[in-house]
Amino acid sequence: GGIGTASLAQNRTFLLAGSFVLLFVAVYLNIIGLHIGKWLQNAGGLCTYLPLLILVSVAFVVWRSSGSVTHFTWAGVLPRWNWDSVNFWPQLAFAFTGLELASTMSEEVREPRKTLPRAIFGSGVLIALIYIAGTVAVLVLLNDAAVRPDSGVFQAITAASAVFKIGAIGVIAALLVTVGNAGGVGSTVAGIARVPFMVGVDRYLPPAFGKIHPRWKTPHISILVQAIISGVILLLSQINETTASAYQILVAAAVILYFIPFLYMNAAAIKLAYRPEREKTPGAILIPGGKIGVWIASGLGFSVVLLGIVLSFIPPGETENKLLFALKLIGGTGFAVLLGVLLYARGARAKSRERESVSL
Repeated sequence: GGIGTASLAQNRTFLLAGSFVLLFVAVYLNIIGLHIGKWLQNAGGLCTYLPLLILVSVAFVVWRSSGSVTHFTWAGVLPRWNWDSVNFWPQLAFAFTGLELASTMSEEVREPRKTLPRAIFGSGVLIALIYIAGTVAVLVLLNDAAVRPDSGVFQAITAASAVFKIGAIGVIAALLVTVGNAGGVGSTVAGIARVPFMVGVDRYLPPAFGKIHPRWKTPHISILVQAIISGVILLLSQINETTASAYQILVAAAVILYFIPFLYMNAAAIKLAYRPEREKTPGAILIPGGKIGVWIASGLGFSVVLLGIVLSFIPPGETENKLLFALKLIGGTGFAVLLGVLLYARGARAKSRERESVSL
């Protein structure tokens, strides 16, 4: 809403309340069903691009009328190694995640063999363009030293609002970003919830995870547990932290925990490529290029994911307490991994007992 409401960006109560409202809306709509929840996700996708169009448009007008605040040079746009900013690199890779979750909902998508590949390639191109165009637009309106990692877009739009003396620009952008974030949360909830649901069906998690809502036919237990854990993590991240530091911890933890399974998946793809039945499985979709293609695709994926995990543990330059940042990140991710191992071990023992009782 402009400079008058800029203090809300640092208001912990306001940010937490807004986050929980978005989480509640996303969870509720996904429990009702994908036929309803998809409207939030589609609206979120549209509202993700509209603020970008606003930002790029106002940046272009400002550039034509008064020039760019940042002086662009070829040397300046090339990546430079800086320990204070390497934590941001994994977030660029993280922006491309989530596309793989579409396959978990293939039974709920029309013609998934055609629809999903088109959506994945199209999204990949759009994500890259959004980052490039958005970064250039922000730097046209702001000096790079003044850009905050958690609110740079709003800073730029606020600066443009002051230039044009039109406060409504910031209000409209804020509403669009809110809907866009809600859609992003909704799509993440919809996709990720299917994973513990299937693990619950296989009884490696408590059987409740594999239950379907009697009316809405959705994995409601899995969705609710995911929402509760997300809420707890959101609260714990705020302890003894500024809003900016809490944001960085949440993002870094999300990157690490999300990337860990990709290490297994990429390694498994290489191992499974040598199975003789690979090319004979009905309906199998193979990576082009044979075993060499698998090594290239999975090797690159494994390398990017591993590097992303390592760099996520390096505190950003603006972190006030770097030791606390590292301890929270190590403790939080370590606890999550340990909990997963314990739940898997519990499920494996239960299945082993079931097999023994059947054999008797």
